Amino acid sequence: MTFAISAGLCGLLVLCFAEVSSRFTGTGGPMLYSDAAFGPLVGFGVGWLTWVVRVAAWGALANGFVDALGALHPGWGERRLFVLTALFSVLTLINLLGVRHAAATLNLFTVAKLVPIVLFVGVGLFHLDGALYTPFAPHGFGNLGSATLVMVFAFVGFEVLVVPGGEAVNPKSDLPRSLLVVMGTVTLIYMLIWLVCAGTLPTLAGSATPVSDAASVFMGPLGATVITVGILLSVAGINSGTALIAPRCLYALAEKGSLPSVLGWTHAQRRTPVVAILVTSLVSFAVAASGSFVELAVISTVARFGQYIPTCLAVIRLRRLKPDEPPGFSVPGGPVVAWLAIGLCVWLLSQAEVRQLVWGGVALLVGYAFHLPVRLARSGGESGT
Repeated sequence: MTFAISAGLCGLLVLCFAEVSSRFTGTGGPMLYSDAAFGPLVGFGVGWLTWVVRVAAWGALANGFVDALGALHPGWGERRLFVLTALFSVLTLINLLGVRHAAATLNLFTVAKLVPIVLFVGVGLFHLDGALYTPFAPHGFGNLGSATLVMVFAFVGFEVLVVPGGEAVNPKSDLPRSLLVVMGTVTLIYMLIWLVCAGTLPTLAGSATPVSDAASVFMGPLGATVITVGILLSVAGINSGTALIAPRCLYALAEKGSLPSVLGWTHAQRRTPVVAILVTSLVSFAVAASGSFVELAVISTVARFGQYIPTCLAVIRLRRLKPDEPPGFSVPGGPVVAWLAIGLCVWLLSQAEVRQLVWGGVALLVGYAFHLPVRLARSGGESGT
């Protein structure tokens, strides 16, 4: 059920993003849309939360890497702080060397993780036991909301596709198409993985490493090791991607003049945003060291609603503001889809713990504490000229 709700919610959100993105040719994604629909103050808040989301997500994924490494060798899983330090140090160094090195590392991990996924699904589909699919919810639906908050983390991240919209050849058609294709592909892959896990692993509900445990059932210890290595490569790749993207979110805000200019300083030869990379890495490391994968995944998901809800509202707002400028892609019954997505987001927010919501609010206030002095100084400078 959590899988269906998560896929359904993200499907609605993707439709909203597809419509709004088809109105713009610039770079910025949710920040750009919110700025156009509700003004620069809201636009900054959404842009800042984009960075906060990446920081929390990197913290969660770094802990996920430790968990995956622990599944391969328990001794490494027990050396959590050492592994986190090594992971952040290596990825930060790669980023400082330049985007070419960071992109090459990401591509390597992306290719390496595909083989184990194909192997797991391809072999597992021939070992399914139909009896394992019943009962449908052996533990009931008591934790449906909180479990969905964790599951949504697996689907989110699609919003990254629209951020570099200004670099697309034809963003008004390319971005909506990309969003729909990516979400459809991701949903299909997750569905196949769940199908194999649920159909081969009797103890799925109580498993901390379900994919590895399922692989051991129908592929034996060697096969389970191969799949575990694949999971480790996958998590490492996602860490690498987040390490590449997160600092650029902070850098973009500084370059736009929304944050102190020092955050936009780049290396003369490599053109890497050095200060943004170092600040993002240090903050993300502190976040990773202070929490667990599940805790940080939920915080990341909660913070993402600060991008998703304004984008859904922008569907409604921009239709009213620009009735004579139809979007390149229109969601049938757009306002209905947008309100339904907003309703599901609000419901999930109500399932979060108060302290998780408080952390999100504090993070937003910190952003405005940095932004407002810069905004006032810039306004004063403009009025004095």
